[in-house]
Amino acid sequence: MNPAGIDAVDTAPDRPGLRRGVVSRFDSSVFGIASTAPAYSLAVTVGVLAAAVGTAAPTALLLSAVPVVLVALCFRELNRQEPDCGTAYTWARRAIGPLTGATSGWLTIAACLLVMANLALVTAIYALELLGAEELAASPVARAVVGTVGIVVMSWLAYRGIQVAARLQAVLVAVELAALLWFAARALAEADQLTWPTLQATGTGGAAGWSTAFLAAVFLYWGWDSSFSTNEESDDPRGTPGFAALAANGVLVVLYVVVTWAAISWAGTERLADVADDDFFVLLAGDLMGTTGGKVLVAAVLLSGLASAQTTVLPTTRTMLAMGRDGVGSPRLAAVSRYGTPSTSTWIFALASVGLYVLLVLVSESVLYDSVAATAVLVSGYYLVTALATLRYPYPDGARARPLARIVVPGLATAVFAVVLVVSLFDLSGVSLLVVALSLAVGVPLLRTARRTTSPEAHP
Repeated sequence: MNPAGIDAVDTAPDRPGLRRGVVSRFDSSVFGIASTAPAYSLAVTVGVLAAAVGTAAPTALLLSAVPVVLVALCFRELNRQEPDCGTAYTWARRAIGPLTGATSGWLTIAACLLVMANLALVTAIYALELLGAEELAASPVARAVVGTVGIVVMSWLAYRGIQVAARLQAVLVAVELAALLWFAARALAEADQLTWPTLQATGTGGAAGWSTAFLAAVFLYWGWDSSFSTNEESDDPRGTPGFAALAANGVLVVLYVVVTWAAISWAGTERLADVADDDFFVLLAGDLMGTTGGKVLVAAVLLSGLASAQTTVLPTTRTMLAMGRDGVGSPRLAAVSRYGTPSTSTWIFALASVGLYVLLVLVSESVLYDSVAATAVLVSGYYLVTALATLRYPYPDGARARPLARIVVPGLATAVFAVVLVVSLFDLSGVSLLVVALSLAVGVPLLRTARRTTSPEAHP
């Protein structure tokens, strides 16, 4: 038994052949930023934030970053001990048990399936609008076809190799960030007066408003953990992911706060709240940036969706690969392609994503929009499990050797996300709660296989 799994990545002779040493700190940081889909995430959440807490929206984003960074520190501490591509699944399995590990893994997969459906819808709508096919953009069948193509293409690029993904992501993220900063600069320049962030919430306000804002922020920031999912392929498996995740979070905090502040200063909270159920970039950007500028921003959101779709494939398929290595689900999930990437896992995830997307887009797109809050709940769930795993992990030198990183930080993260999950049960819409319940129910067969696997102590 190796309680900490310290040499698991470097010495285990039966590890499938993920390509080693090819992901740099820069690549890993780009993955962390791209996975959050900054342009898309802002497009669909700024209105929600404005409706929930009004002028306190930038403040909410700043405050919400604190528990997210605490969880990132938990990921970093666990990754130092066991740099395994299964991340939250693997660490929870070793620290708490096979069933909890499988639950954490399924929460990750379910959240990614939901967000892939959303990203496919964004890709379809924006691609058709940029091509001037407005009538087709309103057709569920056309949306289903274009979104499916987007999922398949980005899955194929992820399958073709981690280096291909890194090069493409660097370009897509650069264009996306440039467009967002251009929007923020124009909005601040055109604002009648700057609306400075406040601590006092307007809009819905109260516990319900702040709870809604926090869940929206979790959705906004979620994705940085992709930096950890490529740890086995990193140039420094124990150091690179932690640095990259914190760097990505730093960029995102500044970007989100500035863009949200600029949007509120220019458009006002009431105008943004009126489009809370839609994409504020599509509806309002043209008024600020003109026809050409509006199209550039629409293109940025399209690229954001495509970039995030590809980087969503990375962590999900590696979680599935790690589960396959442990016999959770099917051992075939552990198969690796000649490009050094998950093979069976990639195409199973792509097929499941296409199936869920086509079903929802043809039956009810409103479920897709409601699933944003459900996704945040699922993410908060595996964040909570990871924080608990940090508290209970069998460190070879004991938790007291690093009390801040192993006791204080995960303790605070556990408390915050436990409260958020409890409060969200009372504030979520019925549809969102149903999506959460169905997501958990679908994972039951997978959890049953976890009961039949060996205990974590049996693994190297």
